[in-house]
Amino acid sequence: MTTILWLAAAVPSPSPSGVDVAPSKGGSPGFAGFVATFLLAAALVALFGSLTRQLRIVNRRAAQREAEQAATLPGGTDTGAAGPDLEVDGGDGPAGTGPDGARRPGS
Repeated sequence: MTTILWLAAAVPSPSPSGVDVAPSKGGSPGFAGFVATFLLAAALVALFGSLTRQLRIVNRRAAQREAEQAATLPGGTDTGAAGPDLEVDGGDGPAGTGPDGARRPGS
């Protein structure tokens, strides 16, 4: 039992020393640093908002352009690639038509 009391009364190791620590010279950025960081963050939020708005406009215009192209196609809303009966080689076009798409006489 005396051993337990002796261990409990022992001085902790390492013991505190008398070393003085000099204050740091850097310090904090202060109010000016806070304002600069806040303005940078506000500018980034505004920039991201503007980018999002511009991307929405581009997507809306692309959807409108696709809808206009689909409305002007002869097949209705089919915007797919040319099928096997349509040749897009700049030649005579599909069988039985001329280069301008008009029917050839006799076909």
